[in-house]
Amino acid sequence: MPTSSPSVHGEPAATTLGGPVSSLDAFALLLREAPPEDYAQLLRDIDSADVTPTERTALRDGLQMALAIRVRLEQHQQKERGLLAVIDTAQDLTAMRDIDQVLQAIVRRTRQLVASDVGYLSIFDPGAGDFYVRATDGAFSDKFKQVRVPGEVGICGYVARHRTPYSSSQYGPDPRFSHNELIDDAVGDEGVESILGVPLLVGDRVIGVLFVGDRYMRRYVPWEVSILSTLASHASVAIENARLFSEAQAALAAASRANAQLQQQSADTQLAADTHEKLTALIARGGSLQDIVDMVAATLNGVVEVLDEGEQAICSSSDISRMPDDEQDKIHAAIYQSRSVGQSVIAFSDDERVCRVSAINGGTGVLGSLVITTPRELNRIGIRTFERSALVTGILLLTQERAQYAASGDVAAVLRALLGRSQELGGALPARLRQHAIDMHAPLTLLCCDTPGGKHAYLLKRLRAGFRFEATLFDEYDGMVVVLSSTSQPDALHTALRRYLASGPALTVTSVIADPVDDAAALPRTFQRIKRSLDLLHALGRDGQAARDAQLSVYAMLFDGRSASELDAFLDATLGGLRDADRLRGTLLAYLDQGRNARATAQTLGIHINTLRQRLEAVDAALGNWQEASRALEIHLALRLWHLKQKNSINTSGIPE
Repeated sequence: MPTSSPSVHGEPAATTLGGPVSSLDAFALLLREAPPEDYAQLLRDIDSADVTPTERTALRDGLQMALAIRVRLEQHQQKERGLLAVIDTAQDLTAMRDIDQVLQAIVRRTRQLVASDVGYLSIFDPGAGDFYVRATDGAFSDKFKQVRVPGEVGICGYVARHRTPYSSSQYGPDPRFSHNELIDDAVGDEGVESILGVPLLVGDRVIGVLFVGDRYMRRYVPWEVSILSTLASHASVAIENARLFSEAQAALAAASRANAQLQQQSADTQLAADTHEKLTALIARGGSLQDIVDMVAATLNGVVEVLDEGEQAICSSSDISRMPDDEQDKIHAAIYQSRSVGQSVIAFSDDERVCRVSAINGGTGVLGSLVITTPRELNRIGIRTFERSALVTGILLLTQERAQYAASGDVAAVLRALLGRSQELGGALPARLRQHAIDMHAPLTLLCCDTPGGKHAYLLKRLRAGFRFEATLFDEYDGMVVVLSSTSQPDALHTALRRYLASGPALTVTSVIADPVDDAAALPRTFQRIKRSLDLLHALGRDGQAARDAQLSVYAMLFDGRSASELDAFLDATLGGLRDADRLRGTLLAYLDQGRNARATAQTLGIHINTLRQRLEAVDAALGNWQEASRALEIHLALRLWHLKQKNSINTSGIPE
């Protein structure tokens, strides 16, 4: 740094440039870009130099001119740096793809250009109606970085309202804008004293504010405001471009999705048309249920089952284990709902599978249902394809059902001829029976069964599906399923039938079998007797019971046509005194069955004879004079009827219930 020394012995003062003070000294400082301290030293040298007043004035004017040139050069350098920053920012806008990187670079350059302590960018959030800090440089306070400024307060609010730059040398006491305690606290936490903010404009709309701040009192000059405004414009362009780019990307993505959806819909529609054509061709050439479920499973990428009207699988595209009870309950509910709404419905779904059900209805009722389990929900075209497949499945089921009815038409006619009140045993009937290996003059066994809710068609379908017994016919007749067999072993027939039904889906079947008859002419009377026995079982509340007609026929004849309530009324009237004494009822029944033989009764019951006498005394007290012949007969009959109501009271000799 140039220095001067005072004159010695009256000689002119010299500078470190090597001679007395000269008018060229100031320009020498300009050439070597000396700091301001050197200019101040030169001024002191001029003031102490041994020169005339005119020369001193000239030297001072030269120094002032050099200082003015130095200031001008610094301004040009600042503008050059500002232009370079603008150019760099413009390059960032084209080179950087990340909007946050661009904004961070703008904030960093802004802070460096104006030599401020802090630079930051606040963006307006239209949804929340406030400003938030998106990029900072030089800030250390988390509170300052995270503050949100309401749109109507603070410098942000002022700039947004007026769309002009704003500067403050003393932020805290500045009364020109509305203060907010939370915002002032955040600014104070950062230690900012002076602040300058310029708007980010898109048209007339303020989308944010670019700030610089200093931790001391400072006045910002116009060129600093100008360069901030220029960089703020670049930030506005960057943000708007990012928004437009985002909208363009969203529009492109939406167009791509729409195109993909159209392509998928076109492919699905074509697949549905192809599947429908294949199903139609399959039915036309006599395809089976298995062919249908295999095709649907392959087309829709799922496991397909056909359920009969009893909701039991009769055909499946793969070997699957039995569903849990709760899922079967959901399928049952879905079948009912599908019948109600006339379209398929979802039975259940979880993260791994979706089960959809479509009820299959026929002319006379439900034929069954089609069930598909897929990894994910079917789309609209897939659902239509599935429902069309259910329709085709229904056509095949109906065709099979009609074929079965046609095949069994002769059986129904034979049974009507044999069991009708006006029996017709002549003509071609013996020959038709021989076609089924039945000799009308050999022992014949008749069995009748029914189900609650009139599910005779389903019961008959179950029997046709797999029940086999030599020389046996079965069909629906007079509201029940009738089985006629050329066998002299009724228990064997009854046991085979009950075991077959028990091996399949649960179904409540009440059945009565008669002893073999030696002549077909006895069949109408036997049928009427069995029918009365079935009615008696229902009146006694013994649905699902297997019984022999011989056990029930006497009581069935006596109580023919009586309802359950009428039977209960008879029992209450006859045995009312023993209403809550089942042990006494059983004792009295055994006593009457044993012909009033006390010793035999005690032995049968496994009790001491004195115990029996005590019980009979209790019966006397409850029923009064019950031993009169007519009343004893009535009580005995009532006790037998009561006994038939009890579980396990009917001896079926091992026939499954």
